[in-house]
Amino acid sequence: MRKPEDVRVLVVDDEPDIRDFLASVLEDAGMEVDTAEDGNEAMALIKEQPPDLISLDLVMPGKSGIRLIHELRRDPSLSKIPVVIVTGHARDTEIKRDLDTVLAESTMSGPASFLEKPVTAKGYLENICRILEVESPGIETGFDEADVLRQEAENLMANADKATLQDILAKLKAERDSQKGES
Repeated sequence: MRKPEDVRVLVVDDEPDIRDFLASVLEDAGMEVDTAEDGNEAMALIKEQPPDLISLDLVMPGKSGIRLIHELRRDPSLSKIPVVIVTGHARDTEIKRDLDTVLAESTMSGPASFLEKPVTAKGYLENICRILEVESPGIETGFDEADVLRQEAENLMANADKATLQDILAKLKAERDSQKGES
């Protein structure tokens, strides 16, 4: 088993909050982390110094994660890098079809893992450690449970429609009023 400080992970996501969250989880565990906001920036970093693993969002402006996977799989020197897909579009049929097409054209099997956003610090770190065969450093990520739940809620609300947001707000207010009544 390798130690966390012996691996380097590239986190690719166009959303700065998510990118920073994922990078922080890995850095707090002792791993070296590089970040990129799109596939173009990621490919430049990969060619400069290939990481041990790539954490990749699929839908990004510029070069998408799907396109990046396609390019990686066509390059024999890069095709063995495991890819963990971290996406909010895991159930999107068009995205899934595009990914399946890219994987069918490649010479290697698909990603090492799929994680659907929002991810928890614990689940994300455990997944990365399992794939890289890294000693689990324990889940002392510097985030308490409330921080993780807050991040998950923010990620979900970022793409919610008005009606869903109104429903969530009404439920939170009802919960608050209920707690006030109990005191």
